[in-house]
Amino acid sequence: MTKRRARLHRAMAVLAGALVLPALAITGTGLPPAAADDTAARPAKAGSFQVFPVPTPAAGLGRIVTAPNGDMWFVEKQTNKLGRITPAGVFTEATVDPGFGALNDVDVDASGNLWLAFPGGVVRMHPSNLNAGTLYPTGDQFVREVRVGPTAIWGAGSTADPGVVRLVGDGGSTYDAPECSEALGRGRDGLMWCAEFDRVIQLNDAGTSGVTYPLPANATYPYSVATGPTGKIWFGRDNGGSMFTSPANGNIGWVADNGQVGIIRTGDRTAPRSLVTGPDGNVWFTSVGAAKGIGHVNAAGVGAVVQVGNYEPTALTYGADGAIWFTDKANNSIVRVPRENLWVTNVNVGPNSQLIPHAQPATSAKKKIKADKKRKKATLTISCASGLTACSGTIVVKAGKAKVAAGAYAVPASSSAKVKIKLTKAGRKLLQRSKAVKVKVVLSAATGAQATKKAKLTR
Repeated sequence: MTKRRARLHRAMAVLAGALVLPALAITGTGLPPAAADDTAARPAKAGSFQVFPVPTPAAGLGRIVTAPNGDMWFVEKQTNKLGRITPAGVFTEATVDPGFGALNDVDVDASGNLWLAFPGGVVRMHPSNLNAGTLYPTGDQFVREVRVGPTAIWGAGSTADPGVVRLVGDGGSTYDAPECSEALGRGRDGLMWCAEFDRVIQLNDAGTSGVTYPLPANATYPYSVATGPTGKIWFGRDNGGSMFTSPANGNIGWVADNGQVGIIRTGDRTAPRSLVTGPDGNVWFTSVGAAKGIGHVNAAGVGAVVQVGNYEPTALTYGADGAIWFTDKANNSIVRVPRENLWVTNVNVGPNSQLIPHAQPATSAKKKIKADKKRKKATLTISCASGLTACSGTIVVKAGKAKVAAGAYAVPASSSAKVKIKLTKAGRKLLQRSKAVKVKVVLSAATGAQATKKAKLTR
């Protein structure tokens, strides 16, 4: 144990008794949930998503988490404020300044209590009173991230000051080993995990030691860890970038139950951060690389990265309404986007992506194709079965070997639509000779699947 850590242990032993004193007064402008002057944000509707500008300018938005009652809490790093937005878009902000540095992070426990990370301590607050909190000093230990564990509250240090903090009841402990920096989360094994630049670490219950899992060369620099759909722990990583380049070469990885590390490359222009596993079984993440957007992947490797307007996601949470909500530091806004708009990649993720697209629902065509009076176009009804993605692709209509019509289709899942197709010269000639022609309709999906249907082309 280093001399600095030894001093810290002695300090924590002294402070343990002080932690049960009356709550620390904190400068606050926050209001309880039912306060009369809470103001509803005016969301700017942009296509399939909603934008909620944060009241405080240049707030420096960071992590956002969902509370048991559905409210979402977020960090305003540049202004030392804690923010709340309800599912209806109502904001509350509170200045939180215990006197030793900027607010770094927030988490919420099952009772709705808020846990805030500062360079020199952790503060517990109740959402009904944002003007006061209880301080848990951590002495020399810098706290970058705070997470609620199964039996304790945990904090992780920074790259410059790695370490781990464990708070139980009204006391706390800080340990030299393992030297965790920033990335901290709970695994499916019920233990807490943290990360260093070339490894992820499974902490023991006390936080005094851990089991190290070295990462392969193309999976170093994990910036976020989270419970995943399988295995022990999942993590997101990228190369971090520089002041001249965006973070890049993104992967989503996991430690399997047998201890083996696996990775899925998300594309050279992606940079996965802020991992959250949703009840839908997907690992959701923000991409802060050149390909900015919201990404997801499941245990089978099926996923996508989706750009949401011109917004730049910083951190995300899975909302109680089933939508994805994210902070955007660059645009000082919180954005809500329904998951049904996040299933198909719409941004250039760069080479080397291993994300498997979602399967397109089955498509079918009605038996009758009706040509217009000029016999230049015809109308075909296409049906798309239920699923996550829309049906899209090309249409070719043949009479024998001759192509008599062609076109393209795009039909939402669980619906039907009338699609215009263009008749070929051969098709027009056939309809000149006969009022009805037996044909074969070939639907080729964007994913490569084909469906064939016998039909009749009429005039």
